[in-house]
Amino acid sequence: MKNFKDWFSDKVTRTTAKSFVPLAARVKLEQPFYSISDEWFLTAKIAHEEDTDSILTIEKLCYDGKTPWNRSAILHEIRFNRNAFYIVVYDNQRPVAFVGSWVIDNEAHITNIATIPEYQNKGIASYLMKEIIQVAEKEHIKEVTLEVRVSNKTAQSLYRTLGFEDGRIKHGYYANDHEDALEMRYLLPQSIEEQKGY
Repeated sequence: MKNFKDWFSDKVTRTTAKSFVPLAARVKLEQPFYSISDEWFLTAKIAHEEDTDSILTIEKLCYDGKTPWNRSAILHEIRFNRNAFYIVVYDNQRPVAFVGSWVIDNEAHITNIATIPEYQNKGIASYLMKEIIQVAEKEHIKEVTLEVRVSNKTAQSLYRTLGFEDGRIKHGYYANDHEDALEMRYLLPQSIEEQKGY
């Protein structure tokens, strides 16, 4: 899993008035379902404590039986991190994808996104990314950021298609194998306008 220590330590001390209401309690999904076909719909929800096992199940199916974030870490995020929220996607009762994000200062940072193998290439990751972007817009955030493995060209292509731009390389970023990460960011309209001097 990604190491967020540096990013978090730079941002966590900065708070806004909205911080008094936990992010997960105030955000709403633009579209709480995703249509794969005319007869096949998936449902999505903001994660609560009862969704912890679902997130762990998705992790195990995506990471060769491992859970980069263990149960206590995920439960802590959902229960106590006022700046975090997770979206979980279900096919009936089956958990198939999730995304996690921290919103601190003027940045929404995607901590993890995963879709189980048999549901990949169906547009679910794009749907989740768009939901994060619309939450960022409603929260008046300036940018959405993430890190992606330099070897994961498929994910990089998806993020660029959604409007993310390449940033710097973070050397040895991933703790398990020390692979480099590419930092990517998506500028929200208000940030673009500020840069242009509007």
